[in-house]
Amino acid sequence: MTAVLGRLAVAIAIAVALPVSVGATPAAATPAAAAVPPGTVSGIDVATWQAGINFANVRAAGHQFVIVKAGGSQLSEGPYIGSQYAIQVNGARAAGLRVGHYWLAGDFQTPTQAADYFAAHLSDYRSGDVIALDNEVLDDSTRLWNDTEVTTFFQRMRARIGNHVPWLYMGAGDLRSQTWPRTIAAGVKLWVAMWGANNGSYPGEPNLGGAYPTWSAHQYSSKGSAGGIASVDLNVAKPSAFEIVNGGPTDPPSDDPLPKTTTEQDGTPGPVMWMRAQNWLSITSGYTGPIDGAPGTNTYAALQRAMRGYGYTGPIDGVMGPNSWKAVQRLAAGYGYTGPIDGVMGPNSWRGFARFLNQDQWD
Repeated sequence: MTAVLGRLAVAIAIAVALPVSVGATPAAATPAAAAVPPGTVSGIDVATWQAGINFANVRAAGHQFVIVKAGGSQLSEGPYIGSQYAIQVNGARAAGLRVGHYWLAGDFQTPTQAADYFAAHLSDYRSGDVIALDNEVLDDSTRLWNDTEVTTFFQRMRARIGNHVPWLYMGAGDLRSQTWPRTIAAGVKLWVAMWGANNGSYPGEPNLGGAYPTWSAHQYSSKGSAGGIASVDLNVAKPSAFEIVNGGPTDPPSDDPLPKTTTEQDGTPGPVMWMRAQNWLSITSGYTGPIDGAPGTNTYAALQRAMRGYGYTGPIDGVMGPNSWKAVQRLAAGYGYTGPIDGVMGPNSWRGFARFLNQDQWD
């Protein structure tokens, strides 16, 4: 799940040494050979290359959570689900471990698209499982998700699966490079990576630099061993890290919400629709131009980036052709459009696109 795993990074799972009912607090334990904070619980995370790990031995060694990555959005060829994800989830549950599920952020889906894909492919998700987002730059991705994007992801996950245990995974340096007021206000728990000497010894408190009030889980080494695997990440977590966040995450209401576009009713694109589109693209797809309702090359290039998750594979050149508009129609199909995917935008295509843009999260 970390940078050293690259494209092979496949897995996060979270677990307790004995079976735990929903909402229960894991019992405290001390990881072997590491002087860790008192009262924390220990765990590991695994990836595809760690196929065959013996989870019964992981539990016997005193670890209480295992982290299995489901998949990610960081590959240009599109989102994926790791080949070991379901196998590792099943193995962790069979060993009496608490299981969570993890998604790697990336350039090739918007936060909403990623959450929808992740939620649709969860393996044996149970209420009370951790839902984690890995926010780091790996493989084909070029940037971190920002505060708004992270919050949007967890908002969408809550809409899809209900109240859950949200974790944000970041390296300490990446965390300090931005601010996270919305994510913090949403109750998302921080899972921070800071390895120190990286030899299996606990390096002490991670340096958050004031970017987050506190950590809930700490990945402190990538060179542990467990379950017959010679190299695994080691983690500790506070018991409160496993508490469900009720009623959230939610984003603070906007002081100046954008007007809704009437395109949803009349099927005619206009400045209000494009203002909402530009605002959405500024949140999700790197658009940095004005929110002026006058689309140009920069608006269209950002729209093409956003459409990677809907089958667009052409250049990001800001020139909208049939393939670009076909991808927009695929997006619109999720919002009531039932016409052909032919790249010809008509009133019904625009209505579906406008329904997407009129969501409150794009105000």
